[in-house]
Amino acid sequence: RDIRSLVTDNSYLDPQEGIRFRGKTIPETFEALPKAAGSAYPTVESFWYFLLTGDVPTQAQVDEVVAEWKTRQNVPSYVFDAIRALPRDSHPMVMLSVGIMAMQKDSKFAAFYNSGKFNKMVAWESVYEDASDIVARIPIVAAFIYNLKYKGDKQIAIDPKLDMGANFAHMIGQSDQYKDVARMYFILHSDHESGNVSAHTTHLVHSALSDPYYAYSAGLNGLAGPLHGLANQEVLGWIMEFQKKLNGAEPTKENVTKALWDTLNAGQVVPGYGHAVLRKPTPVIQHSVSSATT
Repeated sequence: RDIRSLVTDNSYLDPQEGIRFRGKTIPETFEALPKAAGSAYPTVESFWYFLLTGDVPTQAQVDEVVAEWKTRQNVPSYVFDAIRALPRDSHPMVMLSVGIMAMQKDSKFAAFYNSGKFNKMVAWESVYEDASDIVARIPIVAAFIYNLKYKGDKQIAIDPKLDMGANFAHMIGQSDQYKDVARMYFILHSDHESGNVSAHTTHLVHSALSDPYYAYSAGLNGLAGPLHGLANQEVLGWIMEFQKKLNGAEPTKENVTKALWDTLNAGQVVPGYGHAVLRKPTPVIQHSVSSATT
């Protein structure tokens, strides 16, 4: 771990300080970026511009990204059909991975490669096009999966006036306050150095010239592991199981400590702890977000 073998320009994860995006800490990033209308939070679109260029965008530049993503967010009906064809008790990450793969026929990179005019010097352009399409469509596919599994397949249409984060909150039927939670959550999870499982997987798969749909789906499959993204779910599961064992009793230092040691002595991990790199928790950006998530 003392040898730097992977370098990325987008973010750097210091084990003591935490993550920096383009050199800025999380609070500095949120402070610098233009804010969503009527909100104290930036949009995901502004963060996308910031990650790609290293420059803090103007509001006009953010508006351009918002408008462009809206032209890319139309998901073909066969994608939803493919997801609906899966068993309803399939894990959401299975559904999301299948949904991404169902869109692969739209890959501009694959079309360019198969055109007979492939030129590696300009191949990044079609990769950018695919990446933009994927990112713009992800919240629509994810919201569809959420409503399919947990809301009886009662789908909520896109609101053309809203930015990406706010639209996701809208499509899963959440309150206006949750729009800022979605913006914050997507930004915090957007980039995490290049060495974690999902990021490294996408880079590795694409290095074989598999198009971004193949690569991103592979990254999602790595993210689904309990020692990576699934840890979010595992944490909740551990807490709910602990509450069940309390049988109505109040949590104390003693019974929490016992539950932790019982987990470790059983040869299991305590979800959310023991990260190979992180030594500093992500700071809470504002009390309002903390309240909304509660």
